[in-house]
Order: sequence, then C-alpha cells, then structure tokens
Amino acid sequence: MEDAPRGLRESLKRVAVTLKEADIPFALGGSYACWARGGPEPVHDVDFMLREVDVPRAVDVLAASGLRSVDPPEDWLTKVFDGEVLVDLIHHPVGRAVTSAMLERSSEMSVDSVRMPVLDATDWFEMTLLALEERYCDLARVLPMIRAMREQVDWDQVRRSTAASPFAEAALLVATRLNLIPPGPVGIYAGTAAPGRFTEPRPDSAAGAAVEPARRGRAGRPAHAAGAGGADLTPAAEHVAEADEYLAGDLHELLAEDPRVAELGLEVVVRNGKILVVGEVATDARRRAVTQVLSEAAAGRVVHNEVAVTDQGIGSNGTGGRAGTVETIS
Repeated sequence: MEDAPRGLRESLKRVAVTLKEADIPFALGGSYACWARGGPEPVHDVDFMLREVDVPRAVDVLAASGLRSVDPPEDWLTKVFDGEVLVDLIHHPVGRAVTSAMLERSSEMSVDSVRMPVLDATDWFEMTLLALEERYCDLARVLPMIRAMREQVDWDQVRRSTAASPFAEAALLVATRLNLIPPGPVGIYAGTAAPGRFTEPRPDSAAGAAVEPARRGRAGRPAHAAGAGGADLTPAAEHVAEADEYLAGDLHELLAEDPRVAELGLEVVVRNGKILVVGEVATDARRRAVTQVLSEAAAGRVVHNEVAVTDQGIGSNGTGGRAGTVETIS
C-alpha cells in the first residue's frame, strides 16, 4: 500500500500528458483534484472529467499509448487501466453532464511536476456533497477535505446547488458549526426565504437566472410559505405553496431518474400552476426530453423550459444555444 500513491501519480501524469498531447479537453477530478488543492492523497484510483462527446477519442488515444479500456455497466463513466491502476473517465458525475463551461472553470496547476487543469473547487464540492446518500455519508472523510479547501470554495453557491440534498445540508451544517466554513445568508437552509425568491446564478447558467430548489424550513413547513417581510401566508395559500413544493420535488426526482433525461442537476420550481426548470444538459435532444417527461407527469401546465444546451453551435438567438423557451404541456 505504501507504493500505491506513487503508482497512482505516475498513471495520473501519463493519462494527463496523453490527453494534453491529443488536445482533448479534461480536468483532473475526484480525490486527486482535492489532493492537488491541499487535501489528503487517495490510495485507490484516479478520476478525470471529460465531456461525453470526447470520451471515445480519449479511450482510443489512451489505448494507443498502452492502456487497457473496460466497458463498465455504469453509463456515467468509462474505465481504463494503466497496468493495475484504475483510471475513471467521468462524463456525468452525480447525474450532471460535464460541460465545456465546467472545464473552463478549472485551474491550471502543477500536479506532481506536470501542469494540468484541475476541477474548480466549488464544482468539486457540489459533486462530492451531492454524492452523499443513505448508503454512503462518511462525514469523517468529507470534513478534512472541507478544512483543506475551504478558502477556495464559493460556499453560498455550494449551498444553493445542493439545497435539495439533506445529506449535503447535514455536512454543511456540521462544517459551519465547527467554524470550518462561514454561515450561509438568510434564506439558504432556513425558513425565512420569501416566496419565489430568485438567486444569482453562475455566469454560464441557463437563461441568466437560476432558481433556488424547493426545500422545507426549520419549522417543518415550506421555506417559501412566508409572505413579504416574514408575514405568514393564509392557511389556504400556505397549503397551495406546500403542494407546489412537493410537486417540484417529485418532478426534480423524475428528471433525475427517467433515462431520457437522467440529470440530477436540473432545478424545478412550481408556482401559480406553472413549472420552471433550469440547468444544463449536453444535447438538444435531452433538453426536449425534459419537456416530454414533464408533459407525461403534469399534463396541462405551462412549462418554462429554460434549460441550457451546452457544447452545441450558435443558436438562432446568437447565444450558443442557451436561450430558454416557453412550452405549453397539453
């Protein structure tokens, strides 16, 4: 086991150099991205983030350099072996597509004397916290990583993007109570958000606006079931808000689980009988599938499909295919 990190690092450098020479966009991900940013060194495998469209060519060039490819049952990554070292080529971590924008946010760093792009620390923590679940919620592993990378992360962005996950919320709460990270602003993981409150997105997010996902407040009722200035809604209005929240949660899970979409990163808001969905997908076909899936689950509602299509050519509006459309589900 003592020689494992050295063997992993040699394979890491070999794969990175091969991808660089082939001009294939990538970023170092997984635990080695954390290590490159000051975290503990892993001892199991190496992860690289690639766009799905680039994976076949990456496998070809790596095979040509002597690595052995394996076709795994999972549909979100491909595996190659450098001798006994496993290297994962990941294109859909936690249901999110790796995009050009994500790779462009990575930082060029020296990793064991080889310069390569390393996944952005904020993106890294979003994926790491969203991967926590009932079968795997090891905070003893996550907290040292938070301590090592805390100054490199936009924690408010992490809170917004992981707000639908109670496991991520728990990890961030523990980190906050331990004074590892600053507390979030009022309205994130609290019962004080105003109705329909919109949050500032990343520069590359869909249609210029991202929406906080539906969540429950500390008192056990919807976080958005308070009026302006904190006044409670009427019981009838609160009941409607709660029903909208539950529907939004169901539709979010449906978009993550339906194989036509399979995107965990899409956010859904239901308000006044209308559905707004934002986020990023890799293809226009998958974007259309979002509307198709919603049409089957919520027939008759108006859908504002503001999902951005990444990595496609310039759209009719000249924005690279990022414009949203309004579609009526019948």
